[in-house]
Amino acid sequence: MMRLSTLLTIAALGACSAPAAPLAPPVPPAPLARAPAIDDGSYLDQIDPMAGQWRLERIGDEDFTRWRSSVNFSGGGFINHGAGCGGGFPAFYRLDGQGLTVTRIESIQTGKCASASASERAAAVASERRLAAFLDQTVAWSRPDEHTLVLTGRDGVRAVLTRPAEPNPDIAGRWLIESIGGQPFVTERRPGTVSIGHGGIGAYGDCNSMGASEFAVTAPGRVTVNGPIISTLIGCPPEDQAEDALMARAIQGVTAYRLEGERLIFSGDPGMVLRRPPAPNRALPGKYAACGDTLRGGYHEGPITLEIGPETMRDNAGCVARYTSDGPRLSLQLDNSTACADTAPPFEPRKPVGVGGDVSTLAVARPDGFGFAEDGRLVLRTSRGLLTLCREGAPPLFGG
Repeated sequence: MMRLSTLLTIAALGACSAPAAPLAPPVPPAPLARAPAIDDGSYLDQIDPMAGQWRLERIGDEDFTRWRSSVNFSGGGFINHGAGCGGGFPAFYRLDGQGLTVTRIESIQTGKCASASASERAAAVASERRLAAFLDQTVAWSRPDEHTLVLTGRDGVRAVLTRPAEPNPDIAGRWLIESIGGQPFVTERRPGTVSIGHGGIGAYGDCNSMGASEFAVTAPGRVTVNGPIISTLIGCPPEDQAEDALMARAIQGVTAYRLEGERLIFSGDPGMVLRRPPAPNRALPGKYAACGDTLRGGYHEGPITLEIGPETMRDNAGCVARYTSDGPRLSLQLDNSTACADTAPPFEPRKPVGVGGDVSTLAVARPDGFGFAEDGRLVLRTSRGLLTLCREGAPPLFGG
């Protein structure tokens, strides 16, 4: 009986005490940090799908191979072409999805043709004008496969262009020279580099660029280099001339090769050891400064810089934009500050606009895609062509 009385007393005292403090609301989990946008190695080809030189096979039923015709797309906005007589003829191009627009600043004026006979010269001039006329009225493009480009004109006529497959993919690309003749190859201003591709081999160090156009794998592990080594003719100090001579001798002396991990070993006299450069940093966040292509129709008012974080970009003028990425595609939302107030007019020939310095690069150029080149440089696709930037503190893998 006493135990029951005691329990009732305790219960009564508890009923008279202050109410218990309410439970604190649950703390929401911290938002997950956005994963940085990282190029998987294919982004540059996706944002600039027509880049490079293409061989023109035909326009409609007309065969253009006899003229060794070509069309070259560069910088995300410039086009050059040639079809037997002079060539060049620069113009601008713009992609809008699968749409293509070519804008020519100057009319086509063919120069002297090298063809032997008057009839051949006339045919060459006609081929140049036919190609130019077709390009000026193109409206669409497609790539049925990696090595084929199809352009479609306003009248439905199609041009087929091709790019040859790399015959030696296992050794193609750019390599750093590690040693020649068993001795380290040391340069001062930029690393010695060998480039192999599409039947040619080239090299450069601190001075001249050089190469041979006849490089072939004649049997497994066997190579031949035929023809002269053609070089630029820059005047160089004696030590640089000696480097050039040694590289030229090494190229001409190649007879065989083998791969050992990241090294390519050329046998011959004097022999040469190459190595793959380290993989570049392909993560988008970082600090950058312009170091390559000039924006189409733009002139630089001052430095072009970008500081890119996981979610925002800040440019040279202090304009800040939030961004999201979907593969190589970028979507930007500029803030409402005066730094972002610069207008972004569409490109018009002969009407350049300023960019850089106090003029917002983000507001004028409106980047909508990105990718990294093999040397680690960031390439932004913008409304005014491609903008190339170097990452702060990361010199190009192949030198300046």
